[in-house]
Amino acid sequence: MNIKQLIEKAEAGDKIFQSCLGTMYYKGDGVSIDYEKAFYWIKKSAAQEHVNAMYNLGYMYWSGEGTSQDYEEAFYWLSKAAEERFAPAQNYLGMMYRDGDGVDEDFEEAFIWLSIAAKQNHPNAQCRLALMYINGNGVPESLSEAAHWANLAYKQGSEFAAEMMDEYELWDYIETYYI
Repeated sequence: MNIKQLIEKAEAGDKIFQSCLGTMYYKGDGVSIDYEKAFYWIKKSAAQEHVNAMYNLGYMYWSGEGTSQDYEEAFYWLSKAAEERFAPAQNYLGMMYRDGDGVDEDFEEAFIWLSIAAKQNHPNAQCRLALMYINGNGVPESLSEAAHWANLAYKQGSEFAAEMMDEYELWDYIETYYI
């Protein structure tokens, strides 16, 4: 399908094609990067409850790409996608609670959302969960728990997890989980 056909389907109201077109503009995949056009198409798709578009719209509000940064809107759209069991959205929702971006800082909520995403093998959520255990943010400090989550992310190729394993000397705790 060429770009003209994709645009026609998006203009006809197809939420899947709207989301795809928005993503193409966002990444510059076959078209020039254009965050405003990306935002336009992703917002149309999200309004029709396309889960990936809801996440992408939340992310764009969170980052301020293609629109003004708006944590309240980011939280709204990320929550909708997170409730649909979309792990990337759950990860960002946990991050927003952890950092107090647009919501009151709440480590318990952060832990809940990051745990849900981490259990779906989302490596960034696994790393963020590991950091919560390292720093004792809302959970008891536990290098063995941190090692468990960082190791799961490491096994998926996460460079951040590898750095964390070295920096916090978590390698010593890994064998605990294989006894």
